[in-house]
Order: sequence, then C-alpha cells, then structure tokens
Amino acid sequence: MTVVPLLGMCCNSTVAHLPTSKKQPIITDDTCSVEFVAASECSNMIMWTHNLFEELKLRRAKQTILFEDNQAAIKVISEVGSNYKVRSVDLKFYKIRDFVERNVFRVTYCPSEDNIADIFTKPLGPQQFGKLRQSLNVLPVPDNE
Repeated sequence: MTVVPLLGMCCNSTVAHLPTSKKQPIITDDTCSVEFVAASECSNMIMWTHNLFEELKLRRAKQTILFEDNQAAIKVISEVGSNYKVRSVDLKFYKIRDFVERNVFRVTYCPSEDNIADIFTKPLGPQQFGKLRQSLNVLPVPDNE
C-alpha cells in the first residue's frame, strides 16, 4: 500500500475562499518535498485566481502572499537552501521559483498553529479547529436545544 500525502490549501481574498484538499499528484519521500509540491500546486491556484480577477476586471494586490509552514521548503523555493531534498521532484513543480523570482507572489513563513490549510488535511483538537474555522469566517453549527 502506498501512502500519498494530502495536499491542503486555501486561497483567500477579501470576500472569496477557494479551499482545496486532495491527494498530492506525486509520491514524495520527505516533508520538505511534500511541502514544496504543495506550494507549487498552490502557486497554480494563485495564477488561476490572478487570471480570473484580470478577466473579471477586478483589482487585486500587486503581490500575493503564499504562507508556508515549512522553513526548509521556503528556502528551497527561494533558492537559498539546498536542493538535495527535492532533487527527485519532477521539474514541473519548480515553476514556483519563477513566480517568486518575477515577484508574482512571495513566500512567507506561517507558524503551523496559524496555517488555515491544516483544517483540510489534519485531525485537529477542538480549540485549534475552532480557531482555524473562525479564520475562514465559518460559523459553528448551533445546538438543537
């Protein structure tokens, strides 16, 4: 049996959310590679939303922020860190570096406890779940009493 990591992301605008949770498109063998591939997949969603905003003639921020909770992946994306951890990752996932280099978006560290995408991929305790749910502006289900 092969275990494929879940990829979770959430694109937020002032009024729109695009939450996603799906199996990662490739099998990777370490956390840095998993996060690198997830960030690359998220960059595709970012570019899709940029194109959608442009087509609808909506304004957007000049530079989008991609929040990442893995320091090693941030270093690899920014080409500051060693590539040995992600050398087996398919080249199509490296386009994220081009987007960052062209200032289409920037990658910023986000502590795991603040990472909204975790609500789509991890079992969370009630307090953490409530905190992340509130970040998504989703109301709790009322009791039937």
